[in-house]
Amino acid sequence: MSKKLLVLMMASFLLLGLLVPVTVMAEETRDDLIIAGTQDPDNLDPRLTTSEYSREVMELVYNSLVYLNEDLEIEYDLAEDLETPDDTTYIFHLRDDVTWHDGEPFTAEDVVFTYEAIADEEFGSPHRDRTWFDTVEALDDYTVKFTTEEPNAATLTGLRRFIAPAHLAPEESYEEEPGTFAYEPVGTGPYTLEEWVPDDYIRLERNEDYFEGPANLETIIRRVIPEDETRYTELLAGEVDMAEPPEREIDALDQNDDFTVESSETLNYFPVAINHDYDGHDKLDDVRVRQALNYAIDKETIVNHIWPTATVMHSPIVPDTWAHDPEAIYQYEYNPEKAEELLAEAGYEDGITLSLVMSDATDNVEFGEIIRHYYEEAGINLEVNTMEFSSALSQILDGDFQLYFMGSTGMYDPHDFMNRFTHGEGTTAYDNEEFNELVDEAVTIVDDQDKRAELYSEAQKIMTEDAYNVPLYNSQVTMAWNADFDFNYNYIERYRNLPEASWSE
Repeated sequence: MSKKLLVLMMASFLLLGLLVPVTVMAEETRDDLIIAGTQDPDNLDPRLTTSEYSREVMELVYNSLVYLNEDLEIEYDLAEDLETPDDTTYIFHLRDDVTWHDGEPFTAEDVVFTYEAIADEEFGSPHRDRTWFDTVEALDDYTVKFTTEEPNAATLTGLRRFIAPAHLAPEESYEEEPGTFAYEPVGTGPYTLEEWVPDDYIRLERNEDYFEGPANLETIIRRVIPEDETRYTELLAGEVDMAEPPEREIDALDQNDDFTVESSETLNYFPVAINHDYDGHDKLDDVRVRQALNYAIDKETIVNHIWPTATVMHSPIVPDTWAHDPEAIYQYEYNPEKAEELLAEAGYEDGITLSLVMSDATDNVEFGEIIRHYYEEAGINLEVNTMEFSSALSQILDGDFQLYFMGSTGMYDPHDFMNRFTHGEGTTAYDNEEFNELVDEAVTIVDDQDKRAELYSEAQKIMTEDAYNVPLYNSQVTMAWNADFDFNYNYIERYRNLPEASWSE
């Protein structure tokens, strides 16, 4: 109603002696949220994915026994207490007031079912080499015991996996495709998955029976918008409420009163990874070729240009964490002439051709063009293959690559990363006997962090001199959202905090 019309109406009421209070209806507080995601999940069976894009959704659909808060401290979730009678035994006492989204009770059977699947080599869980226990058993309906053959400093943080329902999730390996549990998950979390249109959107609805009480938001929609500029434009226009903005736009958003901007440190590591056991070639078996791949690029220039908030890395141990030793790491300076010399020594005087696999995210496409140019200058013909994220991840996990570019996440314990390069069992099949021994010994030390750090220092020296891959950067993640939305974001907990978030009244 215009101000002029309101004045005329009030004048008429006064003349008629009929002036009465006028009630203006306030706009209702929103109870929905639209998030712009950069990529679609590859699947939502928590036993079968390590994708961060999947995790963003699973944090709202599932629960875990424990999780780590923003200070990297253990918090209970489905567990309510933990006993550790010795260095090899973990007894979890579970909540008895939790139900699955279909109404069935959550019990210790579900925990045993989930971790037995993860440990089963035939099931094919990518968490198998990232979760460290030897036996798991239900002592009763609400008590679970894990044991390890020897002390393992990474066991507890490794038991943070989301729990799947024994009565619904497949027990044996299966093809994750629409119509299966991987696309129609049932969890215990604060939201249920109501609809998933792949590569378009996911709609979550509030679980009214959630054991910690209903969330504030009724509906959460996660749209897939891979293009940085499109995501940014839709955020500014109010088409989405929350998004990860392009790094070059962060300062402008931070000065805009319509948005809240939060930057968060991560435990992520992004390398150009090298396949040390690729079928059909032995090019990358030669350390001189791997060293040439490191010398041929200007890491600082590349990272500062594409990811200006990131930190350049020279090993998988994140800087400023207790196991990182900058003195032990060999840093490959930018030296294309040295790269050419090494290739010639390895028998590739006329150059070498290699292929790189990665997702088609906007930053990746730019990175592919830049690194291809650097390598060309050093005599390396790089074939860059970009594709949808889940396809790239599947190809990498199958070992069907020479080089790949994709992040590794979650170094809650240094063993989380270092173990991925031992005994040839990780995706890169890196295998160095001396390195293996150091990492294997370090994880058995549960009460002397300084001793563990010494062993990891030696391990970092070996892997960098051996040019196990091409380390690039540790990322910082920035999120921006509508200033009227009250949300506590940090990368470690991410969307786990959304149930408490709400719109200002």
